Amino acid sequence: MKEKNLKLYHEYTHYKNLMTYIPINYCKIQKDDIWIDAVIYEADDKSLYVRSTQEFIEKFYLKK
Repeated sequence: MKEKNLKLYHEYTHYKNLMTYIPINYCKIQKDDIWIDAVIYEADDKSLYVRSTQEFIEKFYLKK
């Protein structure tokens, strides 16, 4: 079952590349001229990324 709520500062694994990422904060982004919830997350190399919260939940799973 997919995680419904993100846990900041916990490790998540991308379903396809199997790399580890850590969500560090929430934000908003525009999609089709509408502001939606999003998450900022960090890779092992300290690169920062952002995507919608819904997409993050669909493509990442909490590392055990």
